[in-house]
Formats: sequence, structure tokens, C-alpha cells
Amino acid sequence: MSNRRSFFQSLAGLGLTGVLSLKSISAKAKSLDIAEALKEMSKSSSEDILKNEDLWNRIREAYTVSPNILNFNNGGVSPQPKVVQDAVDRYYHLSNEGPTYFMWNILDQGRENIRRGLAKLADCSPECIAINRNTTEALDTVIMGISLEKGDE
Repeated sequence: MSNRRSFFQSLAGLGLTGVLSLKSISAKAKSLDIAEALKEMSKSSSEDILKNEDLWNRIREAYTVSPNILNFNNGGVSPQPKVVQDAVDRYYHLSNEGPTYFMWNILDQGRENIRRGLAKLADCSPECIAINRNTTEALDTVIMGISLEKGDE
């Protein structure tokens, strides 16, 4: 049934799709720019890299950190590049558009491959690895795996 609400919803959907695709194109361009900057660094001497202000500006623009704070603990708490933040943000919004559908139909698709990969990394059998979607599922996995009898605490 066609009505004003469905008409405006379809217009909003088209507009949002355009904005999201522009964001995706922009993020891809930014990540390619950083990839080019890193390639440029690999072809240059240390002295040339240190003097290349354009290169350092491109790298600086890839991050959203405050220019007023110096972070000397990059080993433990280094910032993510903007392109990574944008990807996480897109994933977050996508997963919230249909949480149940996304959790059961999308996230589960690669679960076994990931489990096998983690087992290989940990040098153990895949049966030793449990991947849970959330805290409730993880606690249920543990609780249901404990053989309790009447009166047990």
C-alpha cells in the first residue's frame, strides 16, 4: 500500500544510501592515501622521511587524536586510524539495524573458520575453543557445562 509515510521512508533510504556510499568512498580514498604514504616511506631514506612535511601531514590527518596531548604509550594504547574508526562505526550501525538477523545470520557465517584459525594459532583442537556472541551466551555455556546435582551450590 502506497502512502506518504512509505514514500518518505523510501526517499530517506535513498538519501542515506547515497551518504553511506560517499562515506565509504571517502574512507577508501583515505586508506589508499595512507597506504601510498607508507610505500613512499619505504622507498626513502630515514633523513628524507624526517624532512618530508607533506608525508607527515598525510599521516597526521589519518588520526583523530588531540593535538594538545602527547601519547608516549603507543605500545599499549595507540590510537586507531580514522579509517578503522569509520569501519567500526559502520559495522556498529549495520549490526543495530537488525540485531537478531545480524547476530544469527551474518556473524555466525564465518564462526567455524575463525574457530579453526584460533585453534591453529593456539596449537590446540578446535573443540577447545568457544566463541560466544555475548556475555549471556558465554555464562550459559559455562553453567550448562557444569554437572550440578540437587543441593549443589
